[in-house]
Amino acid sequence: MRAFHTIDDAFQGMLAILLAEGKRVDSRNGPAMELPSQAFVIQKPQDRFLHTPGRNNNPFAAIAETMWVLAGRNDLGYLTPYLRRAPQYSDDGGNTWRAGYGPRLRNWRGVDQVAEVHNQLKASPSSRRAVMSLFDPELDFRDSADIPCNNWLHFLVRDGRLNLNVVARSTDIWFGFSAINAFEWSVLLEMMARWLHLEMGDLTFFTSSLHLYCEFEDRARTILESHAGAVDSASLGGSFRYDTDWERSAEAHGKWMGLEHRLRAGADLEDLHIPFKDPMLVAYVRAIDIFWSFKRGNTADALEPRLALLGDSDLGAAAREFVTRRQAQEH
Repeated sequence: MRAFHTIDDAFQGMLAILLAEGKRVDSRNGPAMELPSQAFVIQKPQDRFLHTPGRNNNPFAAIAETMWVLAGRNDLGYLTPYLRRAPQYSDDGGNTWRAGYGPRLRNWRGVDQVAEVHNQLKASPSSRRAVMSLFDPELDFRDSADIPCNNWLHFLVRDGRLNLNVVARSTDIWFGFSAINAFEWSVLLEMMARWLHLEMGDLTFFTSSLHLYCEFEDRARTILESHAGAVDSASLGGSFRYDTDWERSAEAHGKWMGLEHRLRAGADLEDLHIPFKDPMLVAYVRAIDIFWSFKRGNTADALEPRLALLGDSDLGAAAREFVTRRQAQEH
């Protein structure tokens, strides 16, 4: 199995293999380069932000969507301000995602799968039954703009480390894997490891179709051919770690979502109280504040005091790159 250090390494590595070995296939979204039946592992998934020059990923959208999923939500009134193309995958005119991961994780016919996996592994750490399902055969064999691409999550504790295996029917390496999927599942893995007082282990992907839509092929080749200005993740100050007990997590995450709502509505974080001390949650709400301050017209220079609070971290580098990017307001 192919192994990579960080999520950024996995994106670049699998993209290169896909472009070198992939074959063209037709799809409902147009022609794509595809590698069927792929498996690869990320050994340090806590380094989750992209630093590939020219990829132009939005780190703030990844944070916002991840917290939205973990809160069990699927309302696009929240997501669309961060992800303009979100309504394209809605069956009800842009109000919700019919098959959003949030409700399926946190309320599958009354079952909170995150809580059940936590309870399962707390009671029996060596269990092989810590599974979360995302594909619903009762609902998903239908014509829809929103069929889950990620279908199955399996948490496995071995040698004191919590590993997460993700199985997907379809993985768009550009807008799926690199933009959100690796990010959101790495956050869930880190949180679950903290709740269980375990070391964070590997994040492994098994996908039936790893693909890149041909409209992005030229851009992808240009990115891989030029590494000028690339950030070496080893030179960064690391990531902000999650540090909230399971028993307090619902309250802390709810307060995080409350702050996000106020910042999106126009508030300034300098005028608000952050009611938790968790390093990851604090850093992520500071990032959301930077995003909305930037969207309201503040320049990178004006934002420097806020960026400085993120230091030379993985997130700090990604946030600084975004606000200094040409045409960033369009992303």
